[in-house]
Amino acid sequence: MMTNLKTFLKKWFTADGDKTSAVPNSVILTGLPRAGTTLTCKLLSEQENIIGLNEPIAWRGLRTYQEGLERLNDRLGRFRHTLLTEGKAPVRGKDGKITDNHFERTEGARKRVIRRAEVYFDKPLTADFKLFVKHNSVFTQLLPDLMKTYPCYAIIRNPLAVLGSWSTVTIPVSRGTMRHLDVLNPKMQQQLDQMDDLLERQLFLLDFYFMRYAELEPDQVVRYESVIDTQGKVLEGMIGQPYVAHTILESKNVGKVYNRDQMLKMGEALLKSKDHHCWSFYQKEEVEQLYQLYEQQPG
Repeated sequence: MMTNLKTFLKKWFTADGDKTSAVPNSVILTGLPRAGTTLTCKLLSEQENIIGLNEPIAWRGLRTYQEGLERLNDRLGRFRHTLLTEGKAPVRGKDGKITDNHFERTEGARKRVIRRAEVYFDKPLTADFKLFVKHNSVFTQLLPDLMKTYPCYAIIRNPLAVLGSWSTVTIPVSRGTMRHLDVLNPKMQQQLDQMDDLLERQLFLLDFYFMRYAELEPDQVVRYESVIDTQGKVLEGMIGQPYVAHTILESKNVGKVYNRDQMLKMGEALLKSKDHHCWSFYQKEEVEQLYQLYEQQPG
């Protein structure tokens, strides 16, 4: 291990190191906001010789698309270094630990419970451990280039459940915006600026996410529902080794945290969107079934 580690450090932390080349044994994880990507990072970190980092990169001051790619490569090298030498890396977590959700699961406005901080991973790692790094909006925008260099995976979820979750939290998509869109995709930002209606903007953004994931191979797109139904076993295709369950998983697609009237309004709008890219991954019947569950609830 020490020989491999020294070789790695020489490559990435000397003047001769090429910071633009791909970092070995590193995997890109992205997905719809509120689709279970944070949960997936936690499940990945529970596996042997694997680490899943939830939003470890600070994107403040991002000026160009190319800078985004370069910053990612630089940070991946640094994360592998500190994980191997100190057992730690920056993570958006709760109380200095990894978590499965950014927000409290309560009715009404849901309080954010995470912040980025150094987290220690108390587990042995070999020099070739597999590192998953997750960001949703930035990685989705960079995906056409990331997929040329790195293994990439996306987590998706029933689009009506996603819209419902967006309505209960305070994040950019809940306001009809997307982080760093003006830098990474100014043309799309201009299109978004022409829309006044919040739900129209959200459907537009949702369509963009699904459109990008349609560029991946089918086995690179993992449904939240499959993660729950298989108790995580579906992640074996992503990690390349047997999955060992440490956490009991339950679906959150239906619950009191989602407002019935809002779910019905969003469901009606979504079902009318005939050309939406979500239909490449979900049958309308699946959205209709979720819609009907809320329709049957007392008003």
